[in-house]
Amino acid sequence: MLNAASQIKVLVIEDERPVRESFKLFLEDLDYTVLEADDGAQGIELFNRHKPDAVITDLRMPNIDGHAVLETLTKQSPDTPLIVASGTGNISDTVQALRLGAWDYLLKPVSDLSMLEHALTKSLDRARLLKENRNHQQHLESEVKRRTRQLTDKIEEITRFNKLAVGRERRVIELKSQINDLLIELGRKPKYKSPNLLNKESDPIE
Repeated sequence: MLNAASQIKVLVIEDERPVRESFKLFLEDLDYTVLEADDGAQGIELFNRHKPDAVITDLRMPNIDGHAVLETLTKQSPDTPLIVASGTGNISDTVQALRLGAWDYLLKPVSDLSMLEHALTKSLDRARLLKENRNHQQHLESEVKRRTRQLTDKIEEITRFNKLAVGRERRVIELKSQINDLLIELGRKPKYKSPNLLNKESDPIE
């Protein structure tokens, strides 16, 4: 039986080869499928081609830096976990990364790679819950629409029935009045004393 993690693709965007390879080997030992990019431009290209389940990116990189990667990928796929692993301890970089959509932030060197595993697991669990909640919400909205449509159809059916009933009642009133008028013309007593009362189909005069 395959490990569930083996079905998960993780993109590592890191220009320092030793760091990138250490992340790759560690994650592959955990049965993740790992994609590698050595700069932001290649990382975005691989993301668009392979649609990974999570991304681990550095901030200081040539061509396109990690901030641009975060901004681009957040817009393209806001539900994909983006984890920053950066050597810069500048608080402004951290704040900007989080503002641009980073789900977690690790400071390099990551001496204990179990921290990387924890950050990835936590982010993937959060992404799964978000997806489940969205699917549940969509199911509820779909169910509400279905029930609303059923009730609307029922209301329209009842309205049509009521219109027909009103039409029949008016016809009964007209017929009662016509019978009374005809009897009066013949010099006889009218048959109905209250022809306009709809709740009495037959109320002959004693």
